[in-house]
Amino acid sequence: MIFKNIKELEEIVNSNNIQKALSLIGNKKLKTKKTKRKSALMVSGHQVKHLNKIDEIPADIIILNLEDGVAKEKKEIAKIMIAVFLSNISTLDKEIIIRVNALNEGGSEDIKFLDRFSFDGFRIPKIKGIEDINDASILTNKELHASIETKEAFHNLTDLIHPRLTTFYIGIYDLLNSLNINHSIIDLNNPLIHHILSEFSLKSRFIEKTPIGFVYQKYKDLEGFSKWCLLQKNLGFQGVGCITPSQVEIANNIFKEDLEFAKMIVERFEKIGPFTINGLYVDEPIYKN
Repeated sequence: MIFKNIKELEEIVNSNNIQKALSLIGNKKLKTKKTKRKSALMVSGHQVKHLNKIDEIPADIIILNLEDGVAKEKKEIAKIMIAVFLSNISTLDKEIIIRVNALNEGGSEDIKFLDRFSFDGFRIPKIKGIEDINDASILTNKELHASIETKEAFHNLTDLIHPRLTTFYIGIYDLLNSLNINHSIIDLNNPLIHHILSEFSLKSRFIEKTPIGFVYQKYKDLEGFSKWCLLQKNLGFQGVGCITPSQVEIANNIFKEDLEFAKMIVERFEKIGPFTINGLYVDEPIYKN
């Protein structure tokens, strides 16, 4: 926990006490840690109880959310509470990304206010083209992530190239709405959803961006979530979005890498060159992978 007692903070949020919230902004410089990005947990900025546990949750990325999931009347206090928490903690063993609102719906102001605090980057929603990324880059020198949830962004994915843009998240529900496709295609056996996810993954990898899978909204269906994690891993995704700690644990387990086997392959190849193990012929491409 970051604060021992959050009762006052909860009252501030409930009453929308902006001035009191501003007075609680601290002066600590947060140090974070780069991760494998197996799990990206969404935490809304006005949910003080959840914010207070971000140091305990084993997610690789914490997405501090100001967009969907935060009511319009709570967006300002949510923004300030994110600043309060970030400025009152010194270290985290994970990455912190802030999902702002769409740039023309308050997102630019979100970036201007929060940029002075220490965290890893901003996630920009509802983008349509590289112009949106360029607009965001003018406002910050931090790393940029992008939500791919419009048909324009999906169609022009390989055009989204910027030196500080590193990561894509597929917002499958919004993307299907933009494409005028019913959500019923989100079925493990539907070839169309396989095609959409595959294209997203391949295009992301082609321009060397990290592809993160979609948030599975049926958060109590952990078996279903596991199956979607396995599918997206097999389609080349680096990790997935999560909305509960239970999902985080599953995602971390499914997307983890067998590093011991990889180390053995590397060490043996560098000693003797190509070799065979358990019916696998290890040559240069296998070694590099």
